[in-house]
Amino acid sequence: MPGQKITIKDVAERSGVSVATVSRVLNDNYFVTSDIKQKVLKAVDELGYIPNSIARSLKMNTSGIIGYITSDISNGYHIMIAKAIEDIIKPNNYNLIVCSTGNDKDVEERYLKLLLGKSIDALVLNTCGKNDSFILHINKTLPMVLVNRRLNTPGFHGDFADCNNDLGMYLLTKELTDKGHRKILLMEGPPNLSNTKERFNGFQKAMEEIGIDVTKNYPFRYEGDYSLKSGYEGIKFMQNLPLEPTAVLATNNAMTLGALKALKEFQIPVPDQISIAGFNGIDNLELMTTRPTVADYDPYKIGLAAGKAILERIEDNTIDNREYIFSPTMIHGNAIIRIS
Repeated sequence: MPGQKITIKDVAERSGVSVATVSRVLNDNYFVTSDIKQKVLKAVDELGYIPNSIARSLKMNTSGIIGYITSDISNGYHIMIAKAIEDIIKPNNYNLIVCSTGNDKDVEERYLKLLLGKSIDALVLNTCGKNDSFILHINKTLPMVLVNRRLNTPGFHGDFADCNNDLGMYLLTKELTDKGHRKILLMEGPPNLSNTKERFNGFQKAMEEIGIDVTKNYPFRYEGDYSLKSGYEGIKFMQNLPLEPTAVLATNNAMTLGALKALKEFQIPVPDQISIAGFNGIDNLELMTTRPTVADYDPYKIGLAAGKAILERIEDNTIDNREYIFSPTMIHGNAIIRIS
């Protein structure tokens, strides 16, 4: 093709395969049979095609951008998910744009529109749970993967990656009830979020096993927002209760840290006066003097699953919905005491 720039599409046509397959061969990051690989390499040689960073993408006319909208990038858990996504998409010549909403509906909608304006190729979303209609609308044409939180409205097409919220909370609650705790202050997240509901389900199951119904007239429930501040405020809430709980169970790592900060500031000794456990791991937990028992999950694995899934969806968004759910590792601390 004298005088004409050879493209990856030309190579695909000459070798009789898809553009995505040519990209796989050139990047050497997915398995391709030796016969197909030889076909592609032969076409590259015959056409004199010189790969470049723009042509080496999984589809033509791509922006090379994947969006990641998360609820709180200040939380190390979400930072690690972003890093894992970036680590897996970068070798495929995609760049990641990260946006943090602070669980704000309007901010999330603004970022969704911003990324659409940049013609992103796909979106990984940790939603605030309040923009379902708009998300489902753009989901009709945009490959998407949800992390940590599902939509509350049916009809989503894509994948989902998360930890096993129900199991993690069940195991944490059992840790407390097996040591005699019955008055457990549950620090919850926003009730509209799917992971809040799933974590409550795990708590409820374990409490039902000891004959306590936490859905009716259970005084030890505090509604937070998964922030460090709300964990701190949860301890202030606890101090105004007519009955004093014997344990605190925080449903994410930021609230666990906020609770620990308040307990220290208010000089409430742990675990002598109150025990504490928390959902999700805490960075450098082993260096802390007071170490709550936690249900730990590896956010990097969740991010890798999301990153791999989004690349596959860019290539073929007709794939059926898939889920990647990871089980917890219990890390036992020194902040739970047995009571009579």
